[in-house]
Amino acid sequence: MAKKLVFVVGAGGHAKMAIETLASMAEYQIISCMDKHPSSDPILGYPIFPENSQTLTQLLEAKALALVALGDNRLREQVTERLQTLGFQFATAIAQSAYVSPSAQIGPGSVVMPKAAVGAMARIGQGVILNTSCSVDHDSILGDYVHIAPGCHLAGGVRVDQGAMLGIGTCVIPNCHIGAWSILGANSTVVRDLAANGTYVGTPARELHKDS
Repeated sequence: MAKKLVFVVGAGGHAKMAIETLASMAEYQIISCMDKHPSSDPILGYPIFPENSQTLTQLLEAKALALVALGDNRLREQVTERLQTLGFQFATAIAQSAYVSPSAQIGPGSVVMPKAAVGAMARIGQGVILNTSCSVDHDSILGDYVHIAPGCHLAGGVRVDQGAMLGIGTCVIPNCHIGAWSILGANSTVVRDLAANGTYVGTPARELHKDS
């Protein structure tokens, strides 16, 4: 079976991890990276093309899939939506060392990094990052463009709404709900529902209020 062509948007640290994840999969052939400010140096052996209309037209004509490898959740959302309007479809990258339950769902454009685990009946949205050695247990639901950082652990039945960012080492007890575009500081412990658009830190996680 012919491999699916794919290009990676971005050329930073997250892109490096996404490239290695894609390269570990039998079904994809990476063409290149694409960046607004391309370097002359390749990334992990792959050339970096400029992000312009000519490049996008060529990739679209080649029926190449996109993978938006940008760590910023809002930027990843914006770029993904722009590519969608142009007609691109998206690759889903799952590292060989990751575990994804056969009953789980992983949305297009999402990346499941090495040693990550996704439990039974979990539903992962579009453009989600499940970073190294994190775990998302049974029946959890993650909205689009969520980022679960390395070493995070989500118990069963957790819901994380669109664009939320869980910092490295965050733990969430069963059935908690984390609102859209929330930010959790490193090593936070979530023991209750958290409202949207807040920044939370500590054990138990509490909202961080800015000085007036």
